[in-house]
Amino acid sequence: MSQQRWCTGAAMVLALGGAGLVGAQSLAPQDHPDAALLRRFAPPAVDRTRFEPLPTDQRVLQTPRVKFLARQDGYDYCSRITGIPVSAVSRPMACAFWNLRRNECKVVTPELTAYNYVGHELRHCFEGAFHD
Repeated sequence: MSQQRWCTGAAMVLALGGAGLVGAQSLAPQDHPDAALLRRFAPPAVDRTRFEPLPTDQRVLQTPRVKFLARQDGYDYCSRITGIPVSAVSRPMACAFWNLRRNECKVVTPELTAYNYVGHELRHCFEGAFHD
């Protein structure tokens, strides 16, 4: 079995009420091409429940080193990793992948994202593919 695993956030339309990550954006939220979609989205149930981390001995990575990458090509990058195509109605909103040998996890999002996507993918760093 491979020591590197891939995981993805839900494939759906980007949602953000204008609260992007400071310093990661190249556009103002209202000028982003997805701005019209941002106000109409309700996060999936898995992102609306309280997150309690698993006990350390039950985690995929007990104490992961986490890197966060906000990429201009975030949708396409995660599409290549996950195999979820980018279309007019869905796309991989973010992705996380981890390396067990190095105890590392990388979270990748588009430059304009919502905090729930970052948190969702961070959760994958600890719990693995909890919704797949």
